[in-house]
Amino acid sequence: MAVRDPLISMSTTNGQPGLSSDQRSTIRSTILSTRHTLEDELRRQLERYGIYEKKRLPLEDLSHLSAEDRHTRRTLDAAIERELESTEGDLERSITNYVREATKTYLNRFVALKTIEVRGLVEETIKERPEYGNRSYMHHTVAEIAGELTNAPDDGFGAALDLAYQEIGAEIRMIFEDSDHTAIDLDAQVREEILDELDAIDDEAWESDEALGWVYQYFGEEEREDIDKRVDEENYKIAGTDIATKTQLFTPRYIVEWMVDNSLGRTWLEMQGERTNINGEENCFYLAPLEDSLVDREAKAVEDITVLDPACGSGHMLFYAFDVLYQMYLEEGDIPEEYIPRQILRNNLYGIDIDSGAAQIAALSLYLKAKEKSPEVTIPQLNIVSADAVLINGNRKEEVLDRANSELEEEVLEQIWRSFDNIREWGSLVQIEDRVEELLEEHRDTFESKGQAQFTDDGDLTTQSTFVSGGKEVTWNELKSQLIDNIQSLAESSLERNDPIEEMFANEVGKTVELLDVLRGNYDVVVSNPPYLQSKKMGDTLKEFIRSNYTAKVDVYGSFMERCLNFSKDEGYVSMITPETFMYQYYFRGFRKKVLEEANFVENLHISNYQKPIYMNIATVMRPLNESQDPLPSRFSRIVETDEKIPATNEVTAAYRSNESDERTFVIDQSSFLEIDRTPFLYRFGKEILDLFIQHPSFEDVCEVKQGLSTDDDGRFVRKWWEIPRSDLNSRYVRFQMSGTDSLYYDYPEDYVDWIESGDVIDENGGNLRNRSFYFSRGASFRGFGNYLVGRLHEDDMIFGHTSHFVRSDTHSAEIILAHLNSTIHRFIANGLNPGVHFEVGDGERLPIKKNLENDVLIEDLVGQAIEERRKESKLIETGSDFADNRFAEVVENGVLSLPQFEDKSKAILLTIHGILDRILFEEYDISEESQEYMYSDLPEDVSQYPVFEEHKIMHSEIISEYMSYEPDRSAPKNDAVDYISNRRVQDLRELAIDTEVSPLTIAQLRNQFDLYTKEEKENAAGRILSYVIGVLFQRWGTDRDLPTVNDEILAFEGSGQSVDQLVNKSLQILFNNPDEEADRLRESLGRDPVDWLRNRYFRYHHVDEYKRRGQRNPIYWQLQSSNGAFSCFIYYHGIDENTLPKLRGQYLDPRIDELENELETLNAQTSGENPDKELLNRKEEVQNDLEDVREFRETIDEMIDDGVTVDIEKGIWENIKEWDQYEVLETGLPKLKSSYSR
Repeated sequence: MAVRDPLISMSTTNGQPGLSSDQRSTIRSTILSTRHTLEDELRRQLERYGIYEKKRLPLEDLSHLSAEDRHTRRTLDAAIERELESTEGDLERSITNYVREATKTYLNRFVALKTIEVRGLVEETIKERPEYGNRSYMHHTVAEIAGELTNAPDDGFGAALDLAYQEIGAEIRMIFEDSDHTAIDLDAQVREEILDELDAIDDEAWESDEALGWVYQYFGEEEREDIDKRVDEENYKIAGTDIATKTQLFTPRYIVEWMVDNSLGRTWLEMQGERTNINGEENCFYLAPLEDSLVDREAKAVEDITVLDPACGSGHMLFYAFDVLYQMYLEEGDIPEEYIPRQILRNNLYGIDIDSGAAQIAALSLYLKAKEKSPEVTIPQLNIVSADAVLINGNRKEEVLDRANSELEEEVLEQIWRSFDNIREWGSLVQIEDRVEELLEEHRDTFESKGQAQFTDDGDLTTQSTFVSGGKEVTWNELKSQLIDNIQSLAESSLERNDPIEEMFANEVGKTVELLDVLRGNYDVVVSNPPYLQSKKMGDTLKEFIRSNYTAKVDVYGSFMERCLNFSKDEGYVSMITPETFMYQYYFRGFRKKVLEEANFVENLHISNYQKPIYMNIATVMRPLNESQDPLPSRFSRIVETDEKIPATNEVTAAYRSNESDERTFVIDQSSFLEIDRTPFLYRFGKEILDLFIQHPSFEDVCEVKQGLSTDDDGRFVRKWWEIPRSDLNSRYVRFQMSGTDSLYYDYPEDYVDWIESGDVIDENGGNLRNRSFYFSRGASFRGFGNYLVGRLHEDDMIFGHTSHFVRSDTHSAEIILAHLNSTIHRFIANGLNPGVHFEVGDGERLPIKKNLENDVLIEDLVGQAIEERRKESKLIETGSDFADNRFAEVVENGVLSLPQFEDKSKAILLTIHGILDRILFEEYDISEESQEYMYSDLPEDVSQYPVFEEHKIMHSEIISEYMSYEPDRSAPKNDAVDYISNRRVQDLRELAIDTEVSPLTIAQLRNQFDLYTKEEKENAAGRILSYVIGVLFQRWGTDRDLPTVNDEILAFEGSGQSVDQLVNKSLQILFNNPDEEADRLRESLGRDPVDWLRNRYFRYHHVDEYKRRGQRNPIYWQLQSSNGAFSCFIYYHGIDENTLPKLRGQYLDPRIDELENELETLNAQTSGENPDKELLNRKEEVQNDLEDVREFRETIDEMIDDGVTVDIEKGIWENIKEWDQYEVLETGLPKLKSSYSR
């Protein structure tokens, strides 16, 4: 066998980008624009033929149509009849489908002509040049040869187009042959407009390999957006032709190369060994396999190696596979180079797609590739088929069956009808080949069961690969040809009878036979980026089909993984790019077991996580396994963490090629996955972590892990604690542990659920009281949502919700369980079990846990300290029901900065305890330093390891001291740390500790000692103090200090009553030990006078940001203000009743208006003479404006009084404040409050 010249190479791109962003943008805008133009033109012309959006006029009513037009109308009727069959008689949808497909066909035809033209494969037909009188060369030639054609309205350009179509249509019929989609002749001006737009794109873009793929992607962009909107807003289930549109996704070149290199390239490498250079960097760059994963493969001719893409889209993968095959032919040396392209398209490449437009683009791509290599060689065959046929039952079906030459042919046709009934939705997933093979075997067995051999009419004995049909020995290919001949005969007779419907029908049947031929094949290599569509978004027909035929039922891509393995030969390779969810999601558990037993995942590239916008997460290369085979080593390359995917893929591959280790690479035995419950793909764990599942019981073995209450209507049954009247707290409303915050060990209580009648009301209204017997039990829980596990104490006065999973054990205390849930070991394992952001009960159940811990008492003590620290912090958070008003006053009496100081201390101790617990558990589970380091590379780092400065540390327990390292006070490192902290805008203790390599116990002390808090931290602390003062004024908070209060629910900045200025200042004087000094600090922290801040910033920028729930703002103090701010007040929500608004009007607004009127009267008198004082005039204008403003506000309040506006506590704050906001009385309206604002 000849070996190729080493200087010849494929010149692959190694994933480098093709088109620039500007070029892609130009193609996008052009395709979208030309699509709209074509659709408008086609709809306009359909109306001329009597076809409207929702009705068709009878042909006999259209007297204006010529004989030719009437034939066109019948052709259009035939096309619409086909669409009606697939849309269950929906005329509007059928016409929309026709317009879309006709638009696609015309646009593909024009794009095809342009891409062929720029490559010099046809005379210039679109490009106009001055030397040809601003005509194209082809148009100029037509004018020269047949000048009379230029008398046509389009100056003969249509004739020039027809010549070009005839020249290239013989080889690429799929695009250029006439069909019902080209029945309408486009208006010449419209056609010219579209061609001019396409011609305006620079030739370099059209010459790119990627151009056609982007045309395909952009064509359906707006439709996909519309489908997504309908899914989100109308719960639309995707069905019919929308499936093809929705599931289009362009595959980046580097992924295509990786997949084809590691499947097709690998196949050739295993056949040729050292005789090939296919794995050279200049050829299949990404082909750098593990030696242990290669198999000895029997060599065969390249022309016998087949490649299938069963969801080929624009043919991107087949396009690149052409390059690899071309190199293989060159190395083999048996075919003259100029004929290699024809051999590849005839023998090697096969593609299927449910979108006929995509199939056209794929065929065009391969045609262009072949012609660029060998422009003079004809291309007689392209094995690209569209799975979009619509078969009609009734008389026409019977006529096809009547033409069958044998019972076998008739049975095959019947099977086609049954299997392809919904081919537009099912596509390559249809497993008709099994049914056909059964028919063929049954046909053979009929003779064998009678004890007879199977002979032809001539007395010849048939072979295992032949059958008797009509008395003759035939192979499958001959049987197929007979079927096609009969169908073509039907089409010809329909032409003779001028019956477009029958002609169309015959063509549809012909397409199904061609499709069946491809589906029957087994292929050496199957490559695919399959459709991604979750079952919850599928229409009923597709959902039921997948449920009945495939193990992977929750997403179409899983079914395609099964299907592609079926398409593969026993020694073949399947390479796919899919979402990662099949590797770990609960719903794929059955599929995982099946696929791990039936396929060997030899090479894998984990690109991104599922929560990213693009769901092409993992590329895999699989080899089918039989029962007697053990899987070979599996290699996983992980580039999830970087945004630079192409460089990362190249770097990993370069490391393989240089035999260098790479931390992003994992080689495992996939059989180890089967040892773990539900068989997740935990490739990152390595043997040390995987052994934990074997050596220790799981949480499920020693704990009860439960999902909790789902109310089905949180808006009705769940409240923030501050929304609830005090009398109902812990009686009617009980603590409700939802997903909560990311606070470890203990989360401050904020949510409460309406437990009226012990939850029976929730139950009666559709709620799900799961595991009710575990409510009000002490244990632990972990968040259902987050980047990693967060465990919190669950106390015996609370209920756990469905987003906070409860854990309880008879053998392990809640503290031991919490230590595990928050440990880096278990966070790492949980992220492997479920890399998404939603943790389920099953994820918790599978975690390993040691039966007998050597340090259980110590662990419990440390967790207890952590819980206590969190409780202390919780008592200072007024949005939590732990808030202790007297404790808050005790802390802040020492000054504004005492709040961040106190919270820093708690956080520092918590960070330290967490790190110490990690170290203890690493030792308990015998985790190596290498594994620890790898875990921390993906999770928050242990900061307890950093040294504490003896003279600069916060106080901590003796147990903590035993695990800390201490350094004597040295000015240089201390000063370095202080300088670093002072220059950081974000003051996260963990980050500061990591960056300075100093314990958070010291960082917290340095921040306090050197006043290193940020402006935002200081303003927040000052704001919390003022918020506390407001709460005391309204008597919401009690205190043992003699702070002032007001006697009603209204606190006004103007009008009667005590001055807000006086009330606030008096409060601060009593609250602080050093009131004058702290008043200055308060003013400095707020950047303005405290009362000014309360009036102009507190409500909008502080209060509503603290008092909120998801998607809502739930303030407890409502700031009402006139349009121009002449009147402003706070109203305490729980004080509002039917008298509040009348009181506001009579006791606050009326006196304020009287005050302004009196002042205005005085100013009028003072400015009535000549040369009035300018300051008085200015003040007069201000008073006039304020008076008008307050009067308008009073009118609005009067309107609210007339409308009976008050609050209904049962509805919750959000529903009540929405009603008030309709009158535009809030200082800042809800739409703005819900937006994010920079300060």
